[in-house]
Amino acid sequence: MTIKRSKLLQMGEDAIKAVKLPFILKKEKKNLELWVLEREQSVATLDAEINELKSTETLDTDAILNKIDEKELAERRLTQGEDLMKELFD
Repeated sequence: MTIKRSKLLQMGEDAIKAVKLPFILKKEKKNLELWVLEREQSVATLDAEINELKSTETLDTDAILNKIDEKELAERRLTQGEDLMKELFD
């Protein structure tokens, strides 16, 4: 969609912002979706790392518990991000 310069000048800044707004919101939503996807991947990776630590010949309890804490934090952040996405974009 092309708009002539004379028309743009008549529209003013607020009208131009209104034209751009749907694209800005769409981009922000996609960025948040990407953030959620990255957190989902992080949780899955941490889960695999926990299982790997549990399957070693000698258990390192502190390492396992630290990794579990890290995973729980990642899951909480993921949930918060998903809630934020619903709040802002649904």
